[in-house]
Amino acid sequence: MGTPITWIGIIALPLSIYWGVESLRKPRTLFHTFLAGLLKLLILLAILWVPISFLIVGNLSFEGPGQTMQWFWRFSYGIGIASLLTLTFYGLSWLFTKK
Repeated sequence: MGTPITWIGIIALPLSIYWGVESLRKPRTLFHTFLAGLLKLLILLAILWVPISFLIVGNLSFEGPGQTMQWFWRFSYGIGIASLLTLTFYGLSWLFTKK
């Protein structure tokens, strides 16, 4: 039961950022267009998290030898960290361009 719950959470983070920030849904600047594209890629990777993780580890319990688990955790954490960094960079750009 943990895998579907985790999967929903991994999808929900970038998706909530995408739907929560209008400038990332309808970008007006080149930088926001880049961030929106990155966020769409992260949403796609989050949706494909279970199949890609299965290919990396080889089972749905996501337990494996050391090297495969390192790649699994890098991929899993990467989606979350990249989503938060996207939100951070958006916030910084908003802060410095606000009139």
